[in-house]
Order: sequence, then structure tokens, then C-alpha cells
Amino acid sequence: MSDLSHWVVRWLCHDLATPIASVMTASELLDDVKPDAEINELIMSGAQRLTGRLRLVRLALGAGESAMAGAPLGRLVMAGLDGTSVDWQFTGDAIDGMAPLVAGCAMLVADLNRTRALVVTMDGVEVPQGCNWPDSVAAVFAGEPASDNRSAVASMLLATAARAGKTLSCDGKGLHWASH
Repeated sequence: MSDLSHWVVRWLCHDLATPIASVMTASELLDDVKPDAEINELIMSGAQRLTGRLRLVRLALGAGESAMAGAPLGRLVMAGLDGTSVDWQFTGDAIDGMAPLVAGCAMLVADLNRTRALVVTMDGVEVPQGCNWPDSVAAVFAGEPASDNRSAVASMLLATAARAGKTLSCDGKGLHWASH
């Protein structure tokens, strides 16, 4: 396993632990004789969060060249970022490797800026209140190797951007892509 995959596996396991724990805890509370609507709702909610997140991760990090229409891509991103407000301004189709890039950028920016709203535009993902970049992630965008979970995702996004013919940069507002 490469150093990068080691970090990504750690990130993925951490990222999926909460929705899985919710489903497991709620399912343990079920009474076989008399189903409880509230517990069933907890299980369904946790399963939906997990499904949305897995779909987003698969698109963002699956190294696919998927093309998607803008509206379905927006729905997929929003479902995978449960609890994050997303102002979807991306118009048109995401072709030539842009769907994985948009999905991955939204995922990373949301993960690093929990509870802050995102704006997804045709050229980037922004946080109107300002974007936080851990030193390790900012270092990857400055050309350094990945050194932890989040920076491994950033490194993968740089490769995704390159496959789409884009360069990727970060600043105090978010992530931005531009043509080579």
C-alpha cells in the first residue's frame, strides 16, 4: 500500500465511523416484538447519510472520468455533505473529469470547515466566512507530499485536477480550479 493510500484509508474509516455507529446503536435498541418508529427513523437516517457519503467518496476519489449533468451532481454532493449548507451555482454539465474534481473539492472544503456554508461555482468551492487550511493541506497545494489523512485527499485532488486538465489552488476563500 502506498503512503497516500494509507492516509486515505485512515481518513475514510474515520469519516464513515459516525454514520455506521448511529445505525448500529439504533439497531441494537430495536425490539423484535414491537418496532419503534423513532428508532427505525434513526436507522434510516444513518443509512441514508452513509449511502450519500459513500456515493460522494466513490465519485470524488474513485479516479473515474465520470461526466454528470450539473443538477444531479449537485444533489449527489449535497447528499454526501449531510448537514452542510451548499449554495449550488455550478451550471451546465461536468464533463472531461470535472465531476470527480467538483465532488472532491466540495468534500474536502466541507470537511475542513465543518458547519460553514459552501458555495460551489463554475471555478471553485468557497466558504463565504473564510476557509481554514491546516498546514499539512496547504503544504500539499504548495507542492509538498501528503503527511496525514486530509493532506492525502488534497494530493488525490491535485491528481484529479491534472486528469481534468486543470490546476488547483487554495486560498482564504476555498479551492479554485483553472485550465492549464
